[in-house]
Amino acid sequence: WVPFLGTMFLFIFISNWSGALLPWALIEIPNGELAAPTNDINTTVALALLTSIAYFYGGIRKKGLRYFTKYIQPTPVLLPINILEDFTKPLSLSFRLFGNIL
Repeated sequence: WVPFLGTMFLFIFISNWSGALLPWALIEIPNGELAAPTNDINTTVALALLTSIAYFYGGIRKKGLRYFTKYIQPTPVLLPINILEDFTKPLSLSFRLFGNIL
């Protein structure tokens, strides 16, 4: 997991600082825009989805299909809420990272 976490950390760190330190507004491109990579919502959504997929992969790899028993803990009534949490977590992560750059 160290290579994945290190790559994500360096990409986000360099992207955020490149947007903060470099005067991208002074560079004009005729047919486009030059900005920090995390200034685009698509990049942040992709990073959040990669993180969620890695989270599921790690859980299934370690516990097998017993990983899904976490959805009914401590009571099966919480099953819809736990499933909703897994779908909203990438959205929340992507908006938080995107909001840090605006």
